[in-house]
Amino acid sequence: MKAIISIMVLCSMWLGGFSQTVVFKGQLLNNNVVVKNYTVIINGKPATTDDSGVFTTAIDGKMTQVNIQPSDKSYIIAYPLAGRILVPKDPTLLTQIILEGFQSNDKLKTYLSSLSKLKDAASKGQSETKALQVKIDSIAANLKKLGYTNDDLRIAREKQDGIDLFYPEISSTLQNYIFQAQNVKNAFLYTSDYAFTNSNALIQLAQITNAYNLAFEKLNTNYPTYSKKIADYWDDPSLKTTFDGIADTLVNIIHIKDILPLNDLKNQINEYFLLKGSDKSKEPTKQKIQSQIKALAPMLTDQLNNMELCIQKFIGRLKN
Repeated sequence: MKAIISIMVLCSMWLGGFSQTVVFKGQLLNNNVVVKNYTVIINGKPATTDDSGVFTTAIDGKMTQVNIQPSDKSYIIAYPLAGRILVPKDPTLLTQIILEGFQSNDKLKTYLSSLSKLKDAASKGQSETKALQVKIDSIAANLKKLGYTNDDLRIAREKQDGIDLFYPEISSTLQNYIFQAQNVKNAFLYTSDYAFTNSNALIQLAQITNAYNLAFEKLNTNYPTYSKKIADYWDDPSLKTTFDGIADTLVNIIHIKDILPLNDLKNQINEYFLLKGSDKSKEPTKQKIQSQIKALAPMLTDQLNNMELCIQKFIGRLKN
């Protein structure tokens, strides 16, 4: 009988060794907006939020702290620091966890900005490079505490290098195209008013048209490459969509429907000067050409002005 009692005591002690589980509840927020249907890893186990941004998971009742990590590279845990969360004594309490976008994290932006300054200082041989390197190392250490790996930082640096390389080229190509297109439009208006009394205006028109053709060819040839580079190096997918819309409008609408017809008018002006006869006899031809230019100009002006605003806004977003 004593042996049976002893076994029962041992069994009760063994069973008592298992801790009771409790429910841990958390809510994910990003920019004060709940993060729905997103999975985080809590002490190695996945938990997914509902439409209120709330997740629940069972944890050991003896735990005083849990560790939470993002399940992918969409976010980092901005608060609590390094994802270490104290378990509330009351299991009904909701713990709020603040997420930040992986690529939009301010520390990462500062890290990349400091790298750009370091490259600039190194190229100029400035003495501040050592201080910048110390700052960069410190920021990198803090980023690693937030969950960034060496590979993450390397990829971020490569993207920033791509942005540094292609931002000036993409922005200058768009700005030059719209500038040359405005020049062509203005040159035709000028020609309409003055070229019929001064044939030298035709020389200026030809020079401006040639400059436009170069700007168009650069945009037309390179915009598929630019589109891919924007997708590769910038983390906002809408930037590629916006660029594709701008490039398509410039190349396939403004150029084909509005600029190319001006080339036919240029040929008509050249033919006007080859016509024999008095100015009076050539007057109907002159008036026909002038009326065609003035009919095209308002629509082209509106199109170019609208696209210039779109390009300015796009370049501002691309830079930031």
